[in-house]
Amino acid sequence: MNIALVNELAILFEKLGIDTHEVLKAAASKWNFLPFSPGLVGGHCIGVDPYYLTYKAQQVGHQPEVILAGRRINDAMGFHVAERVIRLMLSKRIHIIDSNILILGLTFKENCPDTRNSRVRDIVSTLQSYHTKVDVYDPWVDQQESELLIADPAINSYDAVIIAVAHTQFITLGIDKLKAFGKANSVVFDVKHLFPSSAVDGSL
Repeated sequence: MNIALVNELAILFEKLGIDTHEVLKAAASKWNFLPFSPGLVGGHCIGVDPYYLTYKAQQVGHQPEVILAGRRINDAMGFHVAERVIRLMLSKRIHIIDSNILILGLTFKENCPDTRNSRVRDIVSTLQSYHTKVDVYDPWVDQQESELLIADPAINSYDAVIIAVAHTQFITLGIDKLKAFGKANSVVFDVKHLFPSSAVDGSL
């Protein structure tokens, strides 16, 4: 539930023009702060298991409002990221239809090959609904797992670059090399806030 709350706050802070991570940094000065950060919530224990509990709760006549609200918020984050990227592209007068978008990372968490219940797919499907062309690069995933996966992104080729998963390889490459995948006029969106806000166009 804490992740859902942070995700909801991130959406609110965006509308208020507040940097979420500056707020989290200030909150971390409290002794009892728990270091949750906004992002995509996939996998099984948070992405799936709560539904077993809500199913059982409803069977015995209890409506688990908070748990269900948390799931709705977390399940919508992929859509939210894609919509923010589209808005940023429009603000730079980038033509959306047939634009080329690179997503870095497909797994549900960093430094693992597991793509089960990955919410990155929600970003992909939403972007594709705008008739964009989406490539996904993930050094942890076998290329045969998805037709969207590519072996290596080309330099200066993308209208938007979305850093979706905090793989060590992406951190090691650094923001300048990741931005180099984009064209001169492109959008870089950092879902996991791996890099300073000043170095990218947007983050959660």
